[in-house]
Amino acid sequence: MNGLQIAEEIKRTRTDQQHFIRWWRRENDFVDYQLIERFLETASEDDEFEGFELLDVESMWETLENKVDGRVQRDKRKAGEMIVWQRPGKEDQTCPFSPESIMTIFDVETRGNVIEP
Repeated sequence: MNGLQIAEEIKRTRTDQQHFIRWWRRENDFVDYQLIERFLETASEDDEFEGFELLDVESMWETLENKVDGRVQRDKRKAGEMIVWQRPGKEDQTCPFSPESIMTIFDVETRGNVIEP
């Protein structure tokens, strides 16, 4: 299936809780994760995919936790739920618990290279 076909499928089936897409290519050489909105902005007929899965915030949070080996924590504060991110060689960083923050941390930690079996 191509990117435009996936975009149409997302528009038909997506729920309000789903903010992320996990997709993989025919070659199965890697898996990638993106915010659904970013995927939709760049979806192209030229992009070929083997499959995809839509994820909610809790599923993506669990994926992030597994990738960073315990260096992210959720913290409830007066201002709302926050993420405390322990970055090696840098000061801890605190950011809102949001799809955008989760994706930013995930991208920095994986350097955009996610390889899964």
